[in-house]
Amino acid sequence: MSRGVISVGDYIVIQKQNYKKLHKYNKANSCVNIGRDSVNLSGLEGCEYFSVFRMLPKNNKRNREYDLEITQETVDLKSEIDVKISGIDNRNIFDDGLSQKLTAAEIDDLKSDANKASYIVETLISNSNTFHNKTEFSQEKYLRKKEKKYFEYIQILRPNLRMISEILYKLDPSKIQGLRTDTLSQIITLCNINCEGNHLLYDSGSNGLLAAALLSAIGELSDGKLIHMHPGNMSQKLALMAMNFGAEQLDRCISVNVYSALRQYYQGCDTNSNENLSVLENSTENELKRKADDVIDHKSKIAKIDNLTDDKNNIVSLTDSHKIDQSEPKKPKWHFLNIAASQLLSNKVDSLVIASKEDPQNIFKELSAFVKPGRPFVVYYNVAEPLQQLYMTLKSQNNIAALRLTWNWMRNYQILPERTHPEVMMNGSGGFLLSGYILK
Repeated sequence: MSRGVISVGDYIVIQKQNYKKLHKYNKANSCVNIGRDSVNLSGLEGCEYFSVFRMLPKNNKRNREYDLEITQETVDLKSEIDVKISGIDNRNIFDDGLSQKLTAAEIDDLKSDANKASYIVETLISNSNTFHNKTEFSQEKYLRKKEKKYFEYIQILRPNLRMISEILYKLDPSKIQGLRTDTLSQIITLCNINCEGNHLLYDSGSNGLLAAALLSAIGELSDGKLIHMHPGNMSQKLALMAMNFGAEQLDRCISVNVYSALRQYYQGCDTNSNENLSVLENSTENELKRKADDVIDHKSKIAKIDNLTDDKNNIVSLTDSHKIDQSEPKKPKWHFLNIAASQLLSNKVDSLVIASKEDPQNIFKELSAFVKPGRPFVVYYNVAEPLQQLYMTLKSQNNIAALRLTWNWMRNYQILPERTHPEVMMNGSGGFLLSGYILK
């Protein structure tokens, strides 16, 4: 399938006005909740991204269950409802609850019977005692409020890094360590990601956002690789999988537990065969499981053959030895990922990125030894104090250059005629960055 067409298993972004939701499209469970509405997505397969769909109620609008019908464009209420009369000011308008002539039951019946949202709003306006006395600005605000409530169009977007970053940040900033879009862009710039190098990332809880950003910067047609270290048994990969990378690009990200990978590097467990290591280094992640069946420890096999004798002290045949090898338990996938990561670490990496919830002092001390001379590093933390301590420690060393502690402060602005101003509700901090270059 073309990348411009929605396929089963893809992550999609559902947009309804300013609201965006990240969702994995699956035919088995194709219903998704958008606010209080339940929308059936079963007809999306094969449609192009950025298509617009109209929400059609299944039985009646009281159940809030909808099917989708593809359409060419959306229609906003302001263009369909022509308001010609407006007041000078709102001083004589009081919210006494009696301005609307229709009862709650009549409004519910209207929602069930009406085919278009504009008809519902027009009926509400015609039965309002105060709407035409409001100022033009108040009328526009009222229409925006009703449009948000009765808007019946959604658009399916293809996820990109900016969308995923904004969705996860609005959902819960603490789940991505408070990483804002502008801070994420600074990390990519400061660590000088390129398509040919090998890069090292330690991430302890950004929901895969940093791994997705770095892998996206490495690119699809490249030879670069990313070692994604994490403290847990499983890495967080929501943002990484939501990017819908191809298998070849995903295989460039080697996700390993930091403790297991370092133990493999220093102790070299089960890495006697250099030939096997070279095979693993050049393998893609999808091929690791298949190649794991073919990788047999040569010394272990010889020892088993020497020890296995029959009643007459004869050496057992190679056929029996092969059967015994087949009965041995297979080594898990993470074992071979550790070997691949260890091999890349032994050749040094071209950049280091750390985004930790723990104190970064020891993490940086351990991982900076794997960075090539003259290569950059970036350490992210959502508060300044741990980075200030690390700054003072590195400042006293002679192997760090261009050390900088920076803080991004981005202001979002509302851009409207005669009312352009910073948004009232916004987060003041996007985290802190400590960056520099390792000399030796």
